[in-house]
Amino acid sequence: MKMGTGIAMLLLVAACKPAADKVAVGDDTVDAPPMPQAKADGPAAATTAVSLDGEGLRFIDKASGKASVLAFGVPRTQAEEALARVAGKADDRSSNAECGAGPMDFTRFDAMTLNFQDDKFVGWFLGNENGASEYSTTSGIGVGTTRAKAKESVSIIDVEDSTLGEEFSIGSGEHVVGGMFAEPGEAARIDALFAGANCFFR
Repeated sequence: MKMGTGIAMLLLVAACKPAADKVAVGDDTVDAPPMPQAKADGPAAATTAVSLDGEGLRFIDKASGKASVLAFGVPRTQAEEALARVAGKADDRSSNAECGAGPMDFTRFDAMTLNFQDDKFVGWFLGNENGASEYSTTSGIGVGTTRAKAKESVSIIDVEDSTLGEEFSIGSGEHVVGGMFAEPGEAARIDALFAGANCFFR
């Protein structure tokens, strides 16, 4: 990842990312505690898949294919309980009063972070961490998908002059899924995906 993109990403998810592999202590650098393995051990994990959606999160019954949308705007407790049934217990809760979209609260489930304002579900952010492979769009695009592969099934629209790095959106309109590639080029892999309101510093 380019240095500029790396700095932007650190600012971008400072409120909801786990500790880095190394932690600075004075003039020394020490190993941070290892990141726990992704759980995906909720009571509905075996029967339900969670799909990334521009309107929220889509829960799909693996046997029947029937889907329901956990839409932006639902109460925080409803959103947390719905994802916990698949992802397992939340890892942590945090807040940031200085987000570009206004004060925001977060609940993190492995690589997935749910964003809240006024106790309402307003956005999600999927980082390149343990558990990211549990999520993808209905067209199969997820963290790690290459630009070339993504373009086979969706329209990738680059965000020009983005301060976040290699930012893009999937499709256009009110309910898009956004993301960032790790670097330029057709072979670049998706490093993050998001939708709704996020704690971005542009």
